[in-house]
Amino acid sequence: MPIIQFNIMEGRTVEQKKRLAEKVTDTVVEVLGVKREAVRILIHEMGPYDFSVGGVTQAERSASAPAAAVPAIKIPEGVTS
Repeated sequence: MPIIQFNIMEGRTVEQKKRLAEKVTDTVVEVLGVKREAVRILIHEMGPYDFSVGGVTQAERSASAPAAAVPAIKIPEGVTS
């Protein structure tokens, strides 16, 4: 039974998390050949003070950086939304 865990910053919608679980489940079923019912997905949400890089919390990074400075996430080739 595959168990997949995601640690993400809070703020995603229920629809986004549902879509994430559906797409990941599809991929695990396809790649590992397991039944959908066997796939477990855990989503852990963190607040801006629960995550830090180099001792600087996400809240501090967000407050000090302009929105344009946040790098875009690149979707690998072949992955569709």
